[in-house]
Amino acid sequence: MSKAINWPAEYLNEVINENAEDEKIALRTGSIYYDHCYYVPDEVVDIRVNHKVIRQGIITKELKLCKIKELTEEDLSKEKSDLKTLDKIVSYLSRVYDQDITPESEITVVYYRNLSKSEMSDRVDDPHM
Repeated sequence: MSKAINWPAEYLNEVINENAEDEKIALRTGSIYYDHCYYVPDEVVDIRVNHKVIRQGIITKELKLCKIKELTEEDLSKEKSDLKTLDKIVSYLSRVYDQDITPESEITVVYYRNLSKSEMSDRVDDPHM
């Protein structure tokens, strides 16, 4: 099983329909991914929705550790369509991680680009998920 970026079911259509040119971001609470250099540039990862591989992506740059309030406009422009404000990100992360998240909360920003169908490898979905 390869590393993955996971999204909840509500993003299935958006993940399917995203292009393979624009850089995207995924946010993870805390610093564990950052501290362990979990994702590295040029690494191919599965893009999953509810643990099912929908497509693949490639990590485009080093992880960034920051507070939510420190996300830049450029970062926000790379987020899912309904997560382009700090308030919406705080609400989303609070719900998904079932934690008290604030603009002061530390997050790891993962930068990636979706791969086109021609760039994707022939991976088999993990039957244990």
